[in-house]
Amino acid sequence: MCDLMDNKNILKNIETIFEVEFNSENHAQIIYNSIKPELSFSRNDRSTTTIQLKNKSIIIEINSKDVVSLRASINSYVRWINLSMEILKI
Repeated sequence: MCDLMDNKNILKNIETIFEVEFNSENHAQIIYNSIKPELSFSRNDRSTTTIQLKNKSIIIEINSKDVVSLRASINSYVRWINLSMEILKI
């Protein structure tokens, strides 16, 4: 959901929800626990994020005031998830 067109931004107040499914509930729990602390460090005025664990999936909801902050937030969470998955392989 988003509001279109204001004087400065083409898109504003954007809500995005995405779900990442893992091979097992254990892997999902480990990844969830590894990225959850990032919520307290990645706070800003332009974007808010919530995450939840559901069986073998992590659900991430991002609310952003603009598309630039949305992209940055998505990239950060994808990067943290990928890094955590690589560490699990070690």
